[in-house]
Amino acid sequence: MIRLVLVSIVALAMFSVVAFTAGCETTEATTTTTASGATAEYVVCSHCGEFKGSEACCAEGAEECAKCGLAKGSPGCCKINKDGGDVTLCNGCGHVKGTDECCAEGAKTCDKCGLAKGSPGCCKIGG
Repeated sequence: MIRLVLVSIVALAMFSVVAFTAGCETTEATTTTTASGATAEYVVCSHCGEFKGSEACCAEGAEECAKCGLAKGSPGCCKINKDGGDVTLCNGCGHVKGTDECCAEGAKTCDKCGLAKGSPGCCKIGG
């Protein structure tokens, strides 16, 4: 329980910045509010598949997935289109906001994180 709280606090601190930078681009992110009332942003970079603003975002030497071209094992790996535009994940389900899968009724949830099983945010963001 303490570990989960610490991970959540770190995640909120990492993603509370309004503008994220990837290479030469700056993208304005939308803010969302978690169930606890804290503001969090989970924007996935379409160039590498990692969270914008994280140390892993567009990192040199990252192993590339042979199927999708994004960083292997990243939140976006095989789940978003490379260079199709950055996406924001839903805090409630972990899917890309605005898609048919976002907060869909009857979706199976992950036993570990409580988000939609197999979503880009599954076990990667605090739901």
